[in-house]
Amino acid sequence: MPLNKYRVLIVDDEPMTRDLISSILSSKGHVCTTAPDGVEALDKARVEKFDAAITDIVMPGMDGITLTRELKKLNPFLPIMVITGFTDEHYYEESINAGATDFINKPFSIAELLARFQRMMREHETIYEIKKREIEIEKIGAEMIAGIQHDSTAKIETLKKEIEELKKSLKDT
Repeated sequence: MPLNKYRVLIVDDEPMTRDLISSILSSKGHVCTTAPDGVEALDKARVEKFDAAITDIVMPGMDGITLTRELKKLNPFLPIMVITGFTDEHYYEESINAGATDFINKPFSIAELLARFQRMMREHETIYEIKKREIEIEKIGAEMIAGIQHDSTAKIETLKKEIEELKKSLKDT
């Protein structure tokens, strides 16, 4: 089953890393937009719709963790992969707490980047389908409840009329 083609925002202050990630994903048919820092990336995210983002953590201006938080404000369902050359574990925890979907350490192999990106997007698509189905189920449930309420109201009105007729017939006897 081939994956969809995605619009991906790639953010890293190192041009070589940014270009490498963009080349890898572009070779698989994805459309990549790059930015050298969080400020420029956020500006691009405000005017363009992205299906995913990959961001470095340590960058001048706005770091990747802050960018992740800001991107999540714009699109709470955006899958975001955070990358870093630092091995400090607090970066992992901070990234996940900020809303990152995945975390990868530099250096990484092309195969690892692709595998993790594909997994992240598959999980995102699955979650999207689940949410779509939940909305459909809620709509069906609301329609069923409305139908039951309508039927109940009609039955109650019929019963009220029957009771009134019975009361009238009792008075007449």
